[in-house]
Amino acid sequence: MVAADRTLHLALSEYRINPADVRVSSGIVTIFVRNYGRLTHDLVISHGGQSVASTPPVPPGDTAEMILDFAPGTYSMASTILSDQALGQYGTLNVTG
Repeated sequence: MVAADRTLHLALSEYRINPADVRVSSGIVTIFVRNYGRLTHDLVISHGGQSVASTPPVPPGDTAEMILDFAPGTYSMASTILSDQALGQYGTLNVTG
């Protein structure tokens, strides 16, 4: 899922993040987010209940990019606009050492 050049492409749509379960080794990862839905979404990466990084709201058809330096651990990914997360728009990012 994460390319050899350490990029991760995530697709957002109504109440889904695809892929929803990602595994990557620790270090710098570039995350490209594209909203394929009809509503505005964002992407928030959290670790231990604390937000690590987030995109601004991404309108339908638009993209956003984040460059993060991940330490090993389990991170959550979610859209936090309105009820997105409660309706199933979340996933897991597992970072290995």
